[in-house]
Amino acid sequence: MRSELTRLTARWLAAGHPPTAVRTHILRGLPDDGTPVHRPGGLLRHLLRDVPPSPSPPAPADRPATSAPPRPDDRPARQQPPGPRLSHRLAGTRECAGDHVQPLLFRPVADETHCPRCR
Repeated sequence: MRSELTRLTARWLAAGHPPTAVRTHILRGLPDDGTPVHRPGGLLRHLLRDVPPSPSPPAPADRPATSAPPRPDDRPARQQPPGPRLSHRLAGTRECAGDHVQPLLFRPVADETHCPRCR
């Protein structure tokens, strides 16, 4: 099973998708209504089976970036990630900026960027 998932993931990477795009695709495919996943390997195999076309190349860095007009109350606007929203189980979580073997999500109390273990 593990070698098959590795092969499927390698197809995504070979098509030009960055690892963060693969992770985001998997997270968006998780059930969001609290439904238990009895065969996580089968779910991953299903999610990674079809590789979408490679992403468009990033815009050249020499172009000036357009920015939104400043907000009247000078508070920074909260940016929403592009695409569909994550499941409600992951809403409000943040990826720890600390050194972990794999991404670690935690629920920040305020504007923390590190999980309790890394603080």
